[in-house]
Amino acid sequence: MRKREAREFDVFVHTVGAQLLHAADLLTGDRRRAERRVERALVHTCLKWSRLPSEDPVRTAWHALLRGYLDPWRPGPRGYQGEPADAGEPFSTLDRLGRVERAAVVLRLYARLDEHDAAQALGLPIEAVALAWRRGMAEMLSVDRPRSAEVRESGARVASVVETAVATVVSGTGAPR
Repeated sequence: MRKREAREFDVFVHTVGAQLLHAADLLTGDRRRAERRVERALVHTCLKWSRLPSEDPVRTAWHALLRGYLDPWRPGPRGYQGEPADAGEPFSTLDRLGRVERAAVVLRLYARLDEHDAAQALGLPIEAVALAWRRGMAEMLSVDRPRSAEVRESGARVASVVETAVATVVSGTGAPR
């Protein structure tokens, strides 16, 4: 790599590195693992740097990061080994999602990519990303939230009133007022 290319790559790393690291952190839930994945993505991008058009380095780095996340057993560039699937304590509702769903949610919510750009980054058809996004969001929104005793009691009272009103109307003993 020539000096000019090395300077350009250094600027690129300082510009995009923090965003890649944060996304990798969200994907893996483990800072060390996230740092290794970003390092691999940047090594991959660096090796292709002189052949990349001016707009492609960002896409190449994201694609390498996501490819490494979606297929952790794929060998990395120049002798890097894969790593086992993510394990450990859950740190967020993201941990309930599968790899593709998690990647789709991170790309759409955090990186603010539309379906088309997320599909390109993941190397998947748009329909697959849209489905992964919907499934991921449905799973994240279905988190069981503990309800207070007061809310449960008022819900039970409302249900009781509704049941009584329905029974009254159905039996014909009187119309509710």
